[in-house]
Amino acid sequence: MHDRSTDATPHEPPHGGPAPHDDECCPSRFDRWHCGLQQGHGGLHVATEQQGRTTWNDALDGHDLSAL
Repeated sequence: MHDRSTDATPHEPPHGGPAPHDDECCPSRFDRWHCGLQQGHGGLHVATEQQGRTTWNDALDGHDLSAL
């Protein structure tokens, strides 16, 4: 996991691209972050916000930082 943020924006796409519609968004979340990629993507989950980018793998899906 990589975290350089203080607030996350759900479904904000990486690299400033257009946001996918909610029904097309990956349902994965980790703590306060929601993956902004499309459903079925490969690799790490990504949440991008103005302060930075957070990534996580499937093993952390649905977990909170306080539980780790």
